[in-house]
Amino acid sequence: MQKHFFAEIIFLSMLKMNLRREFGRTSGSGREVAEERDLVGGEGTPAFALFDSGMGGLSVLRHFLELFPEEDFLYLGDMARFPYGSKSREAICRFAVEDAGLLSRYRPVTLVAACFTVSSQALDILVSRFPEIRVVGMVEAGARAALAMTRTGHVGVLGTEGTIRSGAYPAIFQRLGGQETNVFGISCPLFAPMVEEGWIDGEIPERVAREYLAPIVEGRTPDVDTIILGCTHYPPLLPLLRRILPHITFIDPGRELAQAELLRSKPRTGQGKGHVSFFVTDGRERFMRVGQHLLGRPVEDVREIAVPSVDFSFA
Repeated sequence: MQKHFFAEIIFLSMLKMNLRREFGRTSGSGREVAEERDLVGGEGTPAFALFDSGMGGLSVLRHFLELFPEEDFLYLGDMARFPYGSKSREAICRFAVEDAGLLSRYRPVTLVAACFTVSSQALDILVSRFPEIRVVGMVEAGARAALAMTRTGHVGVLGTEGTIRSGAYPAIFQRLGGQETNVFGISCPLFAPMVEEGWIDGEIPERVAREYLAPIVEGRTPDVDTIILGCTHYPPLLPLLRRILPHITFIDPGRELAQAELLRSKPRTGQGKGHVSFFVTDGRERFMRVGQHLLGRPVEDVREIAVPSVDFSFA
């Protein structure tokens, strides 16, 4: 029964994605290749440029906008290649370098990899490829918060297949001095597509969430008291997750990262006007429609572009 249910959900998600690609995509002539002069919304250097495989990173941008209301921002949602989490590491790294390469043209003070799959598998490559820009990811901020919050030393991580497979969280806990911390990773591959479709509550999201959280709900991991949302798509699911696991402390790394940047305070340029410009590689209308729920405000000034390709390999 469970296998049949999940197969049905996957089929419906793939069908909707394929229909959008066939009938809802802007024609190639309508998709621009972004140029340096094309900074949407004005002049100057943006304080922050964020990118994600889709619209999940808007949940991170939301926290940054709350704490840096006078700064200018760029956001790139690579919706044409969503999701990243199931791709090979080489593909993930190439996508990340291409996304960062486009945003680097606008000389942001700080580049935020607002994608856990990228942060867990490609952050070191971005740091080495773009030494002129400060590059930050999502993993460390959430781990620091969880380390401070857990009382039992047992921390759960909900993430994509790529993030869980990478082993980034056990490694970061070791580096932060949490050698005794036990990390329990749960791969939740359907969460991100559900959020991209706007499915954040109701029977289907709850059944999917209960299936993923079964080890905790059923007491197979009784000592887990803190869970990190290891994907930027997951914060809209927080009300549902808290309803299923009311005794658990949930960590939103996007909030933690924004607060850490505020304490650092150096990224501010003092030249901004509080403007946000958006690039997407596909699905502009859906990005605007669904994205407003993640951002908490209307998503405007959205341009559909093509990300310039780069040569990349580990060889």
